[in-house]
Amino acid sequence: MRSPCRHYTQIELAPCYSAVVKQVKNISFVGAGALGSGLVRLLHAEGYSIAEIVARTSPGSKRRAAKVAREVGAEVTTLASARLECDVLWLAVPDEAVEEVALTLAAREHLPRIVIHASGALSSYSLRTLAARGVKTGSAHPMMTFVAGAPPSLKGAWFAVEGAPEAAGAARAIARKLGANSFAIAPKSKRLYHAFGAMLSPMLATELEAAARLGMRAGISGKDVRRIMQPIVERTVSNVLHNGASRSFSGPLARGDSGTVAAHLEALGAAPESRVYRALMEYAIGALPVKRKDEMKRLLETKKRGRDGTGKKISR
Repeated sequence: MRSPCRHYTQIELAPCYSAVVKQVKNISFVGAGALGSGLVRLLHAEGYSIAEIVARTSPGSKRRAAKVAREVGAEVTTLASARLECDVLWLAVPDEAVEEVALTLAAREHLPRIVIHASGALSSYSLRTLAARGVKTGSAHPMMTFVAGAPPSLKGAWFAVEGAPEAAGAARAIARKLGANSFAIAPKSKRLYHAFGAMLSPMLATELEAAARLGMRAGISGKDVRRIMQPIVERTVSNVLHNGASRSFSGPLARGDSGTVAAHLEALGAAPESRVYRALMEYAIGALPVKRKDEMKRLLETKKRGRDGTGKKISR
């Protein structure tokens, strides 16, 4: 018989551990970048008390921390001065700083019971110096993009969670309070998981930027190019999410229109966007229902040798 404490959706979710997790009311943060500041604001809006925002000693870091601290009634401290009197300490610092911050904290006499970090690529092993002191450690990463300005809603978003049961349980309880879902991620899978996330947002933004620049090369103004992009991008994303990429794939590759693809490659020439187009075309040939695949592969090969699909040298 399944425990009533378990939560299930379309994927297996780890236990919520509500029987062993003390209710989290007070959270402190290390880091006040876009992610840290965004989480602070979202958690404060849901009724959590934010005790401290621990910043670096540089004036810029302190200013950023002070700005969000004023909004939520928190105190700005440094690693040297922080009291760390909180139920959960959440590290929202660059990946390369996580172990260093953990090592600095581990040298302190008083430590919070639970410390988690927000890195998508690192596991809770990066907090091992704190675990050696008896701290319950874990990681909780929201699959969402955070940029400067107002934070996004996390309602319906997903947190990848791993670590000691008490830390993971606290992270999952926080995610639920934010209206988010959570799932258990294997520590060894975090780097691939984070690469997955990179392709969903920053790499997607990169591809769309390449497309926008192509539109402008075609004579469309910068003012108009995004308005023209919006309907087709939104429709494509909706189609893929609801029907899968194979059933959402259209255009000359799906039709096997090698003449049009050759014309595209010739028009692109040596433009930087040509490398993006070619890389995506090569991946599509292997992963999606491309017709006349052998011809499409030959086009890629001939273009590498500086010729069009008919064997004629491309003029520059």
